[in-house]
Amino acid sequence: MLSIISSEFQKIKRYHILLIGIIGLALSPVLGLITQSVSIEEARNPNFDLSALINSTIWNNATIFMPVIFTLIGGYLINRECADGTLKNIFVVPVPFSKLLAGKLLFLGLLSLIWGLYSLTTAIIVGVCTGLQGLSISVLVTGLLQMTGLSICVYIAVLPIIALCGKTSGLFMSGSVIAFVLGYCSMFFKSGVLREVYPFLASLAVIGFDTASYINAESQSSILMGMLSLGTMLLISALLIVSAKTPGETKARYGKGNISLRPAQRKRLEGNKH
Repeated sequence: MLSIISSEFQKIKRYHILLIGIIGLALSPVLGLITQSVSIEEARNPNFDLSALINSTIWNNATIFMPVIFTLIGGYLINRECADGTLKNIFVVPVPFSKLLAGKLLFLGLLSLIWGLYSLTTAIIVGVCTGLQGLSISVLVTGLLQMTGLSICVYIAVLPIIALCGKTSGLFMSGSVIAFVLGYCSMFFKSGVLREVYPFLASLAVIGFDTASYINAESQSSILMGMLSLGTMLLISALLIVSAKTPGETKARYGKGNISLRPAQRKRLEGNKH
């Protein structure tokens, strides 16, 4: 498992899709500033400082940027095994596809932490460059805990989508669209049980984020319900990973046809099964 994670860190350097995450998460605090400047007087925050910008960035990340970026990059990294033709090699080594999938998903969890740190850094840079006040140790520590916590929670929320789309080549783009729609729908759940268990709002509840000013909620969401919701997402993801067919048991399709094995590869595959 560690070797899979290590190899992913080495391979990811040459994937240009990371630029989508770099640019997307950098736009999150910019969107927060734009929203503040174009809001009507009644909705505008008169005390908009660096802490408020970080909070706005957290909200934008949870509902717009992180779900689609995590799903897109995660699905892409898994799909590359098909696009690069490396599944032919996986067929002839004793590494089940479920283990490969689990290793890649663990790597994505570590990567999500890095994205959280990056997002906080960009928010601070944008805030300082625009002259916002309020930079302090307490603001930095709170922002660090909430942003990294959010990145892990949102990763867990989209994990079933990544795992499901990763089992079939070419579905990661569809998964990204689904993640974007589900994240955006968070803005419309203001009360009731659905708000308590909705994975993206549950992510905000777990990190102790106050959503009242963003969706006009009457009360705070339950942290316990949020943890149960995310725990359910983890369970569903684990079932999807365990049930993933190994490459030798199913016909993997990519491009325009099936993956074909040479006679020597088939012989080695049969030997690995026994």
